[in-house]
Amino acid sequence: MTGKAIFLDDIKLPGMLYAAILTPPYAHAKILSIDTSEAEKSPGVVKVVTGKGCKVVYGDCIRDRYPMAVDKVRYIGEPVAAVIAENPYYAKQAVKKIKVEYEKLPVYTDALEAMKEDAVLIHEKNGEYWHLPSYKPIPKTNIAMHYELKKGDIEKGFKEADVVVEGEFIYPFGSSAAIEPHGTIAWFKEDGTIEIWSSSICPFIIREDIARTYGIPVGDVRVHTPEIGGCFGYKSDVIIEQTVAYIASFVPGRPVKWVASRKEDFTSTVIGHGMRIRMKIGAKKDGKLVAIKSTVYHSTGAYADTGVNIAQAAAHSSTGPYEIPNCHLEAYSVYTNTPPVGAYRGYGYQYSHFALERLMNILARKLNMDEFELREKNYLSEGKETALGEKIWKTNGDVKKCADLVKRAITSTPKPKEDERYYYGRGFAAVVKGPKGAANSSKGCYMKLNIDGSVSINMGGAEVGQGLRTVVKQVTAEALKIPPEKVRVYTEIDTQFSPWEWQTIGSMFTVQGGRAIVRAAQKIIEKLKKNASYALKCDVDMLDYDGEYVFLKSDPSVRIAVKDLARGYMHENGMTVGEVIQATSDARLPRYSLPDPETGQGNMGVSYTFGAQGCEIRIDKKTGKIIVDHFASAFDVGKVINPVQIRGQVVGGVMMGIGATLYEELKFDKDGRLINPHFKTYRFPTIEDMPKKQTVEFVEVPGEIGPFGARGIGEHPVIGVAPAILNAIYDAIGVDFYRIPVTPEMIKKAIEEKEKKEKEPLEVK
Repeated sequence: MTGKAIFLDDIKLPGMLYAAILTPPYAHAKILSIDTSEAEKSPGVVKVVTGKGCKVVYGDCIRDRYPMAVDKVRYIGEPVAAVIAENPYYAKQAVKKIKVEYEKLPVYTDALEAMKEDAVLIHEKNGEYWHLPSYKPIPKTNIAMHYELKKGDIEKGFKEADVVVEGEFIYPFGSSAAIEPHGTIAWFKEDGTIEIWSSSICPFIIREDIARTYGIPVGDVRVHTPEIGGCFGYKSDVIIEQTVAYIASFVPGRPVKWVASRKEDFTSTVIGHGMRIRMKIGAKKDGKLVAIKSTVYHSTGAYADTGVNIAQAAAHSSTGPYEIPNCHLEAYSVYTNTPPVGAYRGYGYQYSHFALERLMNILARKLNMDEFELREKNYLSEGKETALGEKIWKTNGDVKKCADLVKRAITSTPKPKEDERYYYGRGFAAVVKGPKGAANSSKGCYMKLNIDGSVSINMGGAEVGQGLRTVVKQVTAEALKIPPEKVRVYTEIDTQFSPWEWQTIGSMFTVQGGRAIVRAAQKIIEKLKKNASYALKCDVDMLDYDGEYVFLKSDPSVRIAVKDLARGYMHENGMTVGEVIQATSDARLPRYSLPDPETGQGNMGVSYTFGAQGCEIRIDKKTGKIIVDHFASAFDVGKVINPVQIRGQVVGGVMMGIGATLYEELKFDKDGRLINPHFKTYRFPTIEDMPKKQTVEFVEVPGEIGPFGARGIGEHPVIGVAPAILNAIYDAIGVDFYRIPVTPEMIKKAIEEKEKKEKEPLEVK
């Protein structure tokens, strides 16, 4: 830590102004009037902005968002007005003087409330907004998207079942809570171009959305991404950039900065989760799964846009790492009067896995079968088929190997017996995740060979602390057969110079970006051979390459150094032949598609990563506190690129999952007011909450898409944490929990109720 990295809030531009944003006291209300006169007279104020007359509507999947509230507000935290001033102090003082009159409307904080027939519409235009064709809003309701997947015959499947288990599972609202909050600088320049700086991992989507909104060529919008202080999902998609751009459009010629306070980062950007899942699974007596019905109720917040993707992913991943022949999987993404829901590490998969992996343990008990044996009977493997209809091949990986590693890690020693102070328990969950993304998602790569044989590489992937630049360096070095020290990796993203990248999400960078690097390297090598063929006067296919030289296969002593070919080959008389060695490439997932409109199936996984997670816990009898003594994870990543970096991904992901399972919840009151919008009230795990031991192992069955067989791993470590811990809680105290976070108070209450029930005299009939 040197303090020298440049983050968004470190940037100061000549003539820069600062914005402060007014938000409403009500979560759902009509705006009757706005009086800005007092604010306009305040010292240092340059302009006061409201949403009156605003025609801007934006969104990547559903264009239902406004940069500033127009006529009504839909959540506390929504921008209602803004003051632009010479410094932040003047802006914050003046914004307090804006007076707004409201007429309150009913507030809904849960999808089921908002779905009732008599619920007031949060969006009267639901169904009229532009949206991607694969999403189905239901007009005249608060349902922003309904998704349905059908496989086999669900009624026949449940008729065949000997045993059926079901339950309702709740994954409440949470926050990615990165250390750096959201922030943006927007500058409408005198030449008609627009320049944006944003703490975002999707600069190209911002560029295109801003250009569309203001009716200028995409090339006239330039977006910079400085260093990013953490992400975990919620800095993807267009979040606050359109709002700051709208504010800046009133003061052309001067840049305007807005950086969220910690409270504003919770209330005025995006949050995660908000899932209620009702799931039912049926099995034969021998444990063979035959049917699953799963319905996801997703409280997507005041604006749906990209939240619908998460609900869809939660639905189609409801079958987890198992083959189930008969499926009916649904998702309802429903408008509520809470902040919009955005991406969160795991991207939908952890919610359905939470329900499924809890039910698998409940089913095993009902079948009187070992939980590992039940899962083994149903694991996806070569020749089997996912709910999406995708066939599994050997190159997709091996979940059984991962499960065996975790089983051995958590059961190799006898489980401690209950003592005076603690209960002891062990839990397990199997997982799988595909890279939920867009069908046109791709990563670009610019690679150029320097005159000394070193290589410069430029890409659009965002480093958010996951070690992306390290992966780029290593894959480049391996593909070109040169030492990593000779690779210089880009450190800035600027849409004027960086190659196009959809956005850095979905655990896709190593797979797609790595493949783009390999493809560019192959072009570089071919160009080197071509240049060498001119110098050595031979056919290209007679030449080989070892990273330092291009040489004749039949006589390796006939060779030319790579550095002498970088700008073509120069003869002794100065005449130069060949071309400058540089290459571009891109890579996307093969045949990734949108879902079929009738069945909901499609190629929406393509590259799967299987894994397993398990834990050993203690429960303090006096306090109810859950102590994770040991957490074990194993994933089939195809190829480990960097052992230290990938272990960090898993260890960090497990901690994030522990936070969601035991501590984290954004709590809203009945009026839609967030009651814990600060780090001192939003409890997430600290170093003291880390498991006493973490086992991290990898299986390496090579894939066919990623570089050298590698698969994605960024989001996967959070997926199995909640069900593994809740399965361990049952193992410890014999109580099933169906929602998280499981707090000490909930544990104590459950134990007291259980003990009370056990002491009740038996009823004699």
